[in-house]
Amino acid sequence: MYEVGILILGMLIGTLPSWFTRKRRLKTHWAAIRAEMEQCKEKAESIIGKGSGPFVLSPLYRLPLLSYQVSFPILLADGALSENETKRLSRFYSQIQDINRGLDNAAEMYKNDNKLLMKEHDRNKLKAEGLLKPKDGEKSMYEIAINIVDNKLSQKWWKYVTHA
Repeated sequence: MYEVGILILGMLIGTLPSWFTRKRRLKTHWAAIRAEMEQCKEKAESIIGKGSGPFVLSPLYRLPLLSYQVSFPILLADGALSENETKRLSRFYSQIQDINRGLDNAAEMYKNDNKLLMKEHDRNKLKAEGLLKPKDGEKSMYEIAINIVDNKLSQKWWKYVTHA
């Protein structure tokens, strides 16, 4: 019986390093997504005209998506998101992709037609406002998404639970 107890204890101790490594890796992915979301917010604010930089109808920048493209699939595969959290984060990043398409369109318009450029900028401004401004008394897409990420980052290491 003593040997069985030692065997079980050894198995449990053997799983701890990988569990800690997994937790640290997932927390790093969440931190990368959070940093990217902050950059998206700043750039969306500049599209609206609230940013600290100069106002440009057809800016060269695009809202970043790299952390989402790399980290989000890993978080999904690891079961770190519920269905509702997945839907809300996907909605946020879908809006980012829409804004980037609009910025690409504006860059094309810049070459050809100032009236079309202005229309495209107005569309991009509406998309950016949709990302940042509350709608119908609810939180904005940004606030909802950042709250999810903040909750994931603030979890204590011993409370980390995955979602099936």
